[in-house]
Amino acid sequence: MNVLSSYVLALCLFIRVSVHVHAWTISYRDDIDNEVDREELERMQLIFPGTKWCGSGNNAEGPQDLGKFKQTDACCRDHDMCSDIIEAGQTKHNLTNTSFYTRLNCKCDEKFYHCLSKSKDNGSKPVKFTYFTVLHTQCYQKDYPIVRCKRKTFIPPRRCLEYELDKNKPMKYQWFDVPTAAMRSR
Repeated sequence: MNVLSSYVLALCLFIRVSVHVHAWTISYRDDIDNEVDREELERMQLIFPGTKWCGSGNNAEGPQDLGKFKQTDACCRDHDMCSDIIEAGQTKHNLTNTSFYTRLNCKCDEKFYHCLSKSKDNGSKPVKFTYFTVLHTQCYQKDYPIVRCKRKTFIPPRRCLEYELDKNKPMKYQWFDVPTAAMRSR
């Protein structure tokens, strides 16, 4: 397994585990106060190698500061700068984001997917796989009310592939599963 694949796997595992972890204990010899609290974990930034914008937060000095994988990094930067977002724990459009990460308008996630698909550098595939397959993110958009999920993926975590919408009622903002890369290619 190459270094980038190993990093992606480690990142995915960390993100999956960190959803359920409130504090970690790291034991060192002669270390009495060894607890890492939630606030410290939230300050940790996990950025994909070769990028400055792809991950939790960014480590760029400004909007024009991009890493080695410039095309991928530009996609992540633009995604980070989406103007229609709901931060973790916040409410907007009558939706409350109960997730630990910021959720975006579905148009921003769609633009992000297409940007990564056009990127010709080596960073785009692992970033796309992690965001659109591993993280099981949701986005929001204004549409007719969801009645039910008509069709779901077979592989956990299960996502809705097709929604039944009530077109007799007024449109409203609601959460939608972000399709995986494999779902989009069908």
